[in-house]
Amino acid sequence: MTKTQNITVLGAGIMGLTTAYALQKAGHNITMRDPKGFPADNASAMAGGMLAPYSEIEHMNMAWVHAGLAGIAFWRNINLQTGFTQNGSLLIACPEDRYILERFKAHLPKALSPHKNAGEIEPALDKKFKNDTSCIFLKDEAHLSPALTMQALCADLQQQENVMLTTRNPSPETRNLTIDCRGMDAGDTNLRGVKGEIAIVRNREFSLSRPVRLMHPRYPLYIVPRENHIFMIGATVIESSENRGVSLRSSMELMSALYALSPSFADAEILEIKAGIRPAYPDNLPRITINDKIIGANGLFRHGYLLAPVMAQCIADHIAGKQNEFMSLFTKGSNDENHNQRAA
Repeated sequence: MTKTQNITVLGAGIMGLTTAYALQKAGHNITMRDPKGFPADNASAMAGGMLAPYSEIEHMNMAWVHAGLAGIAFWRNINLQTGFTQNGSLLIACPEDRYILERFKAHLPKALSPHKNAGEIEPALDKKFKNDTSCIFLKDEAHLSPALTMQALCADLQQQENVMLTTRNPSPETRNLTIDCRGMDAGDTNLRGVKGEIAIVRNREFSLSRPVRLMHPRYPLYIVPRENHIFMIGATVIESSENRGVSLRSSMELMSALYALSPSFADAEILEIKAGIRPAYPDNLPRITINDKIIGANGLFRHGYLLAPVMAQCIADHIAGKQNEFMSLFTKGSNDENHNQRAA
């Protein structure tokens, strides 16, 4: 049986919330701190919520894909209202950009058999995509609602007798361990800020059952369906730690890419356009660092909802002295000079 410990979790993004969730399930006493509250308005709150390991296969190898599939299984089985839907993901491209799809297919395992007719999968797509058989359908992928997920995790933690949520700064009380999940606020000099910009719109003439990615050489776009014909659109990745709002160029790219997806978006209602800074390591992959009584879990700018629960379980197993098949993924290179090399 795991010895009960007093553990402080810093940061109420999706990494902190899933870590607190896993540790309290293991029987530990948890104090969770975030000055922004619960749920916090942070990078996790503006995420797309895509659970898409195969869609990210150009950025991470198959070992990471397997970890991502474990993340999908976590969200599928958790007994909370997260808006989890497993209808797969659809990747499409305009005729002049179809070479990008062909290049992407080369990275996929052949067993996936990704060829499908786009119009059969998403009838609302514009006519230039409806009969497109060069699209890629990844049936095992999923998505969830970040807002619902963070609310559900916070509500669940607040009900637990062994969890305390507070907005106050850390005090020098006795604790066995600290888990630092604060993103850019963690003070990790290896982290850099990556600015993400999104638009949230309502289009009553359009509907989707799954996330769609529009492959483009300059501004690849993803659109994620929400309830009531609301869609979250993201397209920009800017190397910057300055959160100064959405640029005019980025907003124009978002809107033009939307119109390319379907002309019906010309009359869509813009609900919100916002920007946020996401923490990233040089290889763009998350990692766990272990330093005496402080464990860091950070760098999830591309893969927050997908990999956070897997990292959280790795941390819980480490504290319990158990082996976890994915731990080496997150700790490899975290304490050596080669940690900035991209995964093979």
